[in-house]
Amino acid sequence: MRTMCAAFGAMALASAMVGQQPANPAGGVLSAMSWQEAEPVLSDSAVVVIPLGAASVEFGPHMKLNTGEQIARYLASRVQAARSIVIAPPLTYYYSPAYVEYPGTASLSRNTARDETVDVVRSLARYGPRRFYALNTGGTSAGPLSDAAKVLADSGILLGWTDMRYHLANAPITRQQRSIAGAPHADEIETSIMLAIDPSSVDMTKAVAEYGTGTGPLTRKQDGPGIFSRTGVLGDPTVASVEKGRVLVDALVAAVLDDIDKLRFAALPIAKPVTPSPPPPAALPPPTERRMPNGCTAGEERTIREIGSRFSSLWRQMDATGISSLFSTEADIRHPDGTIERTRDVIRQNRELLFQKREYRGSVHPVTLYDVRCLGPNHAIADGKWELRYVDTPGSGPLGRGSASTSPTYSGLCTLVLSGSGSGWVIEAWRYTVNPPEGVPPPTTLKQPGFVGRGF
Repeated sequence: MRTMCAAFGAMALASAMVGQQPANPAGGVLSAMSWQEAEPVLSDSAVVVIPLGAASVEFGPHMKLNTGEQIARYLASRVQAARSIVIAPPLTYYYSPAYVEYPGTASLSRNTARDETVDVVRSLARYGPRRFYALNTGGTSAGPLSDAAKVLADSGILLGWTDMRYHLANAPITRQQRSIAGAPHADEIETSIMLAIDPSSVDMTKAVAEYGTGTGPLTRKQDGPGIFSRTGVLGDPTVASVEKGRVLVDALVAAVLDDIDKLRFAALPIAKPVTPSPPPPAALPPPTERRMPNGCTAGEERTIREIGSRFSSLWRQMDATGISSLFSTEADIRHPDGTIERTRDVIRQNRELLFQKREYRGSVHPVTLYDVRCLGPNHAIADGKWELRYVDTPGSGPLGRGSASTSPTYSGLCTLVLSGSGSGWVIEAWRYTVNPPEGVPPPTTLKQPGFVGRGF
């Protein structure tokens, strides 16, 4: 195998034989086993064969898109019958960039194909095996396979693979297609192999010879970069035959068995010591925001002042739940007449009742906090002013008294005690005074559960 040295970590196989040949370990098809059946099979003496054939790559007009997969599966069955090996599930998407202009072709990037191979091999190697063989049917697969072998060698894992062109170069058949500068595709060789494996999947009436012009990947564009081929063929499949295919298949099976035998006795690469990753740098503490003379940071003062604006907006929307969310669970409001509303739930219930009263519908209740002081890291006090303006209702005064066409405005001072930090503050206690219009008594508060009488 021409590429064996690269696949086996640049070792000379002739000098890599280690001792006497061990007894052939048990083998089988991995996908047909339970995990308990797989455990003894995946030993450190096992050779794991991974069929590698594209299931969706063009092979001219006369063969199916899954031609590569069919060849890989067939060869795997022949090899498994002749050796005690473990056959893993096939890799059916891989690196096929030379054929992507032809509909149905799916190709991974080279790095993705490499990583796919490394991940599959490492996953199976964790149970014991250290020797793996990619039964490869694609010409462009050698690049990512070579990359994967180098990565795996650092973990003490050996990966070999099939080089079909090298193995079939001297097969004893009479070749009729002329020499091709590039890599043949869907040609006399591959078509003959498929005629021997599954003649029903080949339509020879559609086979055409194309030798192309140019260099690089195949292209359907006559003036485009690459090798021009209308059909995706590079070679002459019209001269293929079942007889040639049988000879080619037998030669390929013999070569793959020889690869596997050499792989079984090749010395494993020496694993590189694992260097632990350096610990991540310690996170820098968040910058400390400077506190102002009132004991608050600028952000804290801004957040606390916005509570007044938020209260005013929610009142205009008659949103009792939103208003109650500005308070802590055990918050209270003490009214000038001595009554107290205790807990967030009571505050919400009482606002809901107020908003059902006619004189409160459409009312506005602006609250402006103008003096804020932080008493510590988690407590603050804010002073401000408030107003309560009822909606104008011709023919009726506020609270149903009188017949003035313009409702009066109530106002006063308020003090809020708050708890929290940073951008999260809630009201713990609300105190206020009332300055009613001359001759108009202050608004009464509702008698609801949670209120206590005067003197408390």
